[in-house]
Amino acid sequence: MKLSQILAQVKIAYTLPIGSIPDEIEIEDIAIDSRLVKKNSVFFALPGKAKDGFEFIESAIKNGASLIISEQEKLLVEFLKIFYAPLPSNIYAITGTNGKTSTAEFTRQILEFLGKKSASIGTLGVTCEASIQAQLQNSSLTTPDIVSLYKNLRILKKNGVDDVAIEVSSIGLEQGRAAGLKFAAGAFTNFTQDHLDYHKSMEEYFRCKSLIFDQATSAVLNSDIPEFEKLKKICDEKNLNVIEYGRKARDLRLLDEKTFEFKEKKYHLELSTSGEFQIFNTLCALGNALSTNDLGEKELENLVKNFSNLHSAAGRMQLAGTAPNQARIYIDFAHTPDALTNVLHLARKLTASRVLVLFGCGGDRDKTKRPIMGKIASDLADFIIITDDNPRSEKPEEIRAEILKSCDLKKTIEINGRKAAITYAISLLKPNDILILAGKGHEKYQIIGTEKFTFDEEKIVKDFLV
Repeated sequence: MKLSQILAQVKIAYTLPIGSIPDEIEIEDIAIDSRLVKKNSVFFALPGKAKDGFEFIESAIKNGASLIISEQEKLLVEFLKIFYAPLPSNIYAITGTNGKTSTAEFTRQILEFLGKKSASIGTLGVTCEASIQAQLQNSSLTTPDIVSLYKNLRILKKNGVDDVAIEVSSIGLEQGRAAGLKFAAGAFTNFTQDHLDYHKSMEEYFRCKSLIFDQATSAVLNSDIPEFEKLKKICDEKNLNVIEYGRKARDLRLLDEKTFEFKEKKYHLELSTSGEFQIFNTLCALGNALSTNDLGEKELENLVKNFSNLHSAAGRMQLAGTAPNQARIYIDFAHTPDALTNVLHLARKLTASRVLVLFGCGGDRDKTKRPIMGKIASDLADFIIITDDNPRSEKPEEIRAEILKSCDLKKTIEINGRKAAITYAISLLKPNDILILAGKGHEKYQIIGTEKFTFDEEKIVKDFLV
């Protein structure tokens, strides 16, 4: 696409030294990372927290950039909207402290049940047809950087995918990683403590999460969380169509673990996944689907019958192995107080025997939640193994000490090194016990210092049980 074609469609005021730039410059790609620049790319040199984009201009030019634009983030969004058009028609954005990954994946699967070619984007990367995977750009972020997100959405659209569920974190929203996109639905799963290392207060954390509704046409809200009325007011002020789900909901009203009501008709809910939180994630996903699909009673009934075929996202109460004595080992991404509470309550329902939990906390992240999680584990588990998560630049022993402050030491052991802790924990298992390996979930690595090491919990479990 020629530069002149892009500039002709830009809808905001901008400043470029146009007189010195040939209108006929050919733009073949857009980049904000100089390492990804190729011939005929436009490189946006943006200010950053660590380094400014100016420092990478020379590298971008060496890699073939035909145009450099600095300090114009709004212009970047305009370029992306024009250059990567058209994008999928229906983008379902999900935010919340917990449940984003599961809800995004359930949304994708439910839309597939409706015959829609669909995808999900988030913590697990892009989930879609295998034939499309090789074309995509990977990201380790919950919400990918804005250029990667637009590129992948365009690739999905080219391959016939018109419905995409994306996870949007509070940080991603605040940093504008999904700027310029219009969401068919903005879903809000729940709100509990996390990311206070970044946001500094719960009020600021909530404000950033609520930004999702600035870009949405419809909202899907959990009626049972304390923040519901506040969220409903925000959505009403923006004239959004609101779909409520939960026990108090006016729309997808949960009557019990097997039944929900919609438009005065009761529907039987049969899930292969376990836990009340997964029921809520499923109803939230259904709300997303209903925001763009007007289903009759019979159509909805047939759709819900497929819910027994929904499968959990990787690392979300994932059964990693069963010991010869029928003790089970689950991997779960629970890394917040609320998520740890939910997973331990679920584990208690799944066995009449003991519940053991192994976890640590990430370094360079919210320190205030560490003793809180130690107390939760002490209240809800029969035995606790405190070990390392991703210590990053912090000393692992200091992180463990902060968790241990609130642990019941009579039933807690501290083990340096996560692999050693996992194998020791498995060796403790008695018949029908459940062991939860919490915190890392789908991650196949561990970050110690500034290095990322291969670390596959599922493989460690399976190798030990052989």
